[in-house]
Amino acid sequence: MWDTTSRTFQLLGMLQRNGFMASDRLASDLGVTTRTLRRDVARLRDLGYPVDTRLGVDGGYSIEPGAVLPPISLSTEEALACALALRRWTEDADRTLARSSLDKIQASMPPRVRWIVGAMAEVTVDVAADGLEPIDHAAVDIGLLGELARSCVLRRRAEFHHTSRDGTTTRRRVDPHRLVHTERRWYLVAFDLDADDWRTFRTDRVSGLVVSELPARTHTFPGMEVEEWVTRGLQVGWRQVGCTVRVHAPAASVRRWVAPAWGSVEAETPKVTLVHAGADSYDAIARWLLLMQAEVEVIEPDGLRSAFDRVAAQARRAARTDDPGGPTGAA
Repeated sequence: MWDTTSRTFQLLGMLQRNGFMASDRLASDLGVTTRTLRRDVARLRDLGYPVDTRLGVDGGYSIEPGAVLPPISLSTEEALACALALRRWTEDADRTLARSSLDKIQASMPPRVRWIVGAMAEVTVDVAADGLEPIDHAAVDIGLLGELARSCVLRRRAEFHHTSRDGTTTRRRVDPHRLVHTERRWYLVAFDLDADDWRTFRTDRVSGLVVSELPARTHTFPGMEVEEWVTRGLQVGWRQVGCTVRVHAPAASVRRWVAPAWGSVEAETPKVTLVHAGADSYDAIARWLLLMQAEVEVIEPDGLRSAFDRVAAQARRAARTDDPGGPTGAA
């Protein structure tokens, strides 16, 4: 029985590696008759593997690349890594999908490894230290990501509905290029055929995806890396206002507060740093800069100075020991 099972999965691996294979060659490579080969193919189909048959003198079998996962063998450390990754993935994906994936991985493990993974789950507690949920964060559609990735690799044209920030939904025809993951979101970088230009689409705003059999055309990507191009595009939406400030702290300590998407850091002296940054409002920038716990000088603009005045007034109201008359009381 084990020889039969081993040979069946060997057949699966051969089909996944080679695509179509003639019946005679498969039977020869496996050392079986064509009748036994047909029985092995039937076993694969019973297990849910989509094996296609081509009839005739040049007949044989094929399976779509990537249609199924081959059998895998995991070490204890690899199994624990998968389990921990799936626990983390529940923050971004459908919890039921992550749970079922973990259950299937555990079911395929040897008893000792399964026991260790179970012990890890039993004694591990997830704690949201800040208690905060991400704002405007939609769960990732795993199937959609897979189809978009397939269209990028196979260079197939795609069509879908995309909802913009203002709620307007339009039909888009694109030649997909890359998927980019950043800030707990996924983006598709593609050439928009109707706009005749490159565009970035948030995948959680994509629906009704259809990947056609039409080949994607070749388009010249702007002269930079995809990561840089996407970051610059996102900055346009995130950085509605900008500023330049002088922070009295070394650049190394300031840099950890300034992500590339929010600004840049430049050492003026070993102990003084220039920051060019932006956000959706000056008040947001003022509060963010105060988190650095260092002296800050505003170089420009005056709007940021006014924002610091508003934040300071709010802090003074919070520090009063007498009745301030509510949030609108005198500062």
